[in-house]
Amino acid sequence: MTFSSNEAIELLEKWGDSVDIFYTQFLEVSFFLKVSASENMAIAFVKKKLPMLSEQEIAYLITEVVLGYQETL
Repeated sequence: MTFSSNEAIELLEKWGDSVDIFYTQFLEVSFFLKVSASENMAIAFVKKKLPMLSEQEIAYLITEVVLGYQETL
């Protein structure tokens, strides 16, 4: 699923911080429990926290969050 630039901006503004927080929590829990983390598991974890978002929206937001961090390195 692709998003128009307006939809993408709206998603990032409205949900970007929340997805960032929950995705970070997922990574921390995975690291603490020493289990491998997959994209599907991350999406499912965030979906439980933000059920109003679709899996495609969550995947897009996670990608944008990760890209944002990589750009600052």
